[in-house]
Amino acid sequence: MTEPRILAIGRLQSTLDVLVEEWERYGRNVIASNSKDRIKEIIETDSIDFVVIGGGLPDDKRDEMVEYIAAIDPGLEVQPIPREEAQGAYSFIPFLNNLAIMFKVRMAKDQ
Repeated sequence: MTEPRILAIGRLQSTLDVLVEEWERYGRNVIASNSKDRIKEIIETDSIDFVVIGGGLPDDKRDEMVEYIAAIDPGLEVQPIPREEAQGAYSFIPFLNNLAIMFKVRMAKDQ
């Protein structure tokens, strides 16, 4: 089964770069950015299956990002990590991995 293409959004690009390396160890297909311009470009040019927003962004910025993404592609699923699960950058790894697995299970059921 093909891995979903995931856009991860966070506060610090340096942290996102480390996380992408870790997700790649799990075989995940993740691109990450903290730049609105780059995020828009990725959504418009890549085939993104869903977006995940980390816990490093303050609540108002997370809400703003969800609205920003919906304005670009209203059908694109956006999953912010719940605050109770956002206990540091390391908690973003299993959150995204779990969403990738659930996506693949849904795709398998639809076949």
